[in-house]
Amino acid sequence: MEVLNRRLVILLFAPVAFFLVFSARFWYLQIYRGEEYRRFSEKNVLRVLHLPAPRGLILDRNGAEIVRNRPSFNVQVLPREVSDPDELARKLSEILGVSGDGLRGKLEKPIRQGSFAPVTVAPDIGRDELLLVEKNLRTLSGVMLEIGYKRSYPHGKTAAAVLGYTGEASGGEIRADPKIGRGTRVGKMGVEKFFDDELRGTNGFRYVPVDARGKVVPDSFSGFERFGAKKDLVAGKDVSLSIDLELQKAAEKSLGEEKGAVVVMDVGNGEILAMASAPSFDPEDFSREISPAEWRKIRGEESFSLLNRATLGTYPPGSVIKIVTAFSILREEVQDPGSVENCPGYHTIGGRRFNCWKEEGHGPTDLHDAVMKSCDVYFYKLSQKLGMERLSRYLRKFGGGEKTGLELPERPGLVPSRRWKRAAMGEPWYRGETAMLAIGQGHVTATPLQVGVMTAAIANGGRVLAPTIRKGGGRKAAKVVGEGPGGAESREFVRKALRDVVNARGGTGILARSPRVSVSGKTGTAQVVSIKVESKLKRFRDHAWFTSYAPSDSPEISVTVLVENGGQGGSVAAPKARKIIETYFRLKNRRSDV
Repeated sequence: MEVLNRRLVILLFAPVAFFLVFSARFWYLQIYRGEEYRRFSEKNVLRVLHLPAPRGLILDRNGAEIVRNRPSFNVQVLPREVSDPDELARKLSEILGVSGDGLRGKLEKPIRQGSFAPVTVAPDIGRDELLLVEKNLRTLSGVMLEIGYKRSYPHGKTAAAVLGYTGEASGGEIRADPKIGRGTRVGKMGVEKFFDDELRGTNGFRYVPVDARGKVVPDSFSGFERFGAKKDLVAGKDVSLSIDLELQKAAEKSLGEEKGAVVVMDVGNGEILAMASAPSFDPEDFSREISPAEWRKIRGEESFSLLNRATLGTYPPGSVIKIVTAFSILREEVQDPGSVENCPGYHTIGGRRFNCWKEEGHGPTDLHDAVMKSCDVYFYKLSQKLGMERLSRYLRKFGGGEKTGLELPERPGLVPSRRWKRAAMGEPWYRGETAMLAIGQGHVTATPLQVGVMTAAIANGGRVLAPTIRKGGGRKAAKVVGEGPGGAESREFVRKALRDVVNARGGTGILARSPRVSVSGKTGTAQVVSIKVESKLKRFRDHAWFTSYAPSDSPEISVTVLVENGGQGGSVAAPKARKIIETYFRLKNRRSDV
């Protein structure tokens, strides 16, 4: 009974105690400090301080920074706090040295709508402008400074087509991803876009009390802190690429002022060690506001500098395709490789004359010499025995006509078929078109990346790899070509011929020969137009190809070079590949000595 009475007393006095505590707190806030809080509410407002998250760094395979961040200061205006837009625009124009009309144009609609969202009127201001704004901040109603980050590219244009650039998120991007807020910078192209979810991070914010002039109330006012709201920012994650920065620079240097592309790939795991595209652009330009006129100039210039030619440029592959043609002849046992075909400099099919690149002809030629000397007539003749269907099938086995799976935008190229031609042109397939397909002309097209994948498959024992731009992102082989009896022998035959292209007398790729490492490869000279055009204009010149791997006996890398309208592959593209290969092994030896 005594226990029961004690519990009843507790139940009766607990509400009374709670009421007394609540009344005391109410008296403290409303009576004792009421005047202080009243003055604060009249003279102060809450302002959201946005905390932009720094994007993750982009590193090369050795940890070198390719893309980093730098501090940025943006002048923002809170529309609901602006009492005199014209006066504010006048003051800011004097401080920032920009057009007052332009400032009013940015503020007119948000002010009319009474928007709570800050409007950036001057992004990434310089140090002098920053000091002037801070000095005059108390007289600039509704103006605040945002501290953020801008992308910085310490190596200029290096790997720009691979890296891409960032820009402010569009309305569509904001609607598509709830994690993207207004004003957030997102990846617009290349690696910046593909890995945007990792690189972007999460923006934060916190509410701060400011006085009527927009000045933050000193931290000593602690009464607000316990009621304040905030969200911590989360910095973006770093991304390590498979690119070797020094090798990348060498690849780009090799192209010089020429238009073209270079792809360097690890033949063992598919990692891209260098990917160059020229001409290029400076990603730093996109870290600031670009006017419509500047954008039209970048997009509309003849050079198409935003185009990654390695993955989006589709070209007739020319004689580099003879690698696959020769392999398919061997695998299908079309003819004994030692059998000889005479090359008088031309071959006639269906009453039409098909010329060899060597006007006087190569004379009696077997398959080995046809690859080594790039004899067109030999492949014209054998293509008629092989047939378009079988040749097209092997081209697809080596990755032709489909995307490789790289983490960058790419085009699939084209491996033509009878059905395709009927649908696209309403015409049947002709025998002469098979001859052109066998030497990489006519309707067939490929990207430099696809040619690099094809070359790597010959080098690594037949594994057609899915390439990757991310370090450690090498994936298992997508497929293995030439399986079954005779597959290994056929590959070795082709590899011997490719070695002699560079190292034997009469080989078309002799300018790729290196005293430092054994190189195997294939030249290609692809016609841009189907007939000779008497013109001095460079755009009518042939494309120059050279695709290769090294060392010949134990391949580590493949190097594919395309020079648009460069002329002969053996004289133009092959020396560039040699320099890149030598750079790779020089870097390898230097790093192994450390």
